[in-house]
Amino acid sequence: MPQAIQSTPDHRIYSRAELTKVRRSTSLYARSFPPGPERNYHCQIALSLRSLFTNEAWLEAHTDQTRVAN
Repeated sequence: MPQAIQSTPDHRIYSRAELTKVRRSTSLYARSFPPGPERNYHCQIALSLRSLFTNEAWLEAHTDQTRVAN
């Protein structure tokens, strides 16, 4: 039986507030671990999100200025 073809976007569009909330919660979550590899892993994710915030081209492509976070 053939699979149904679904049209999905290549990436999700976020509001800047949503991305800020994710970055903040990831950073807080990382601090809940004792120093070690797991904490470093989560800190790296938070730092990666921070660096994406400085990339205007990425923000333009992945955020919607008119959208309001819930």
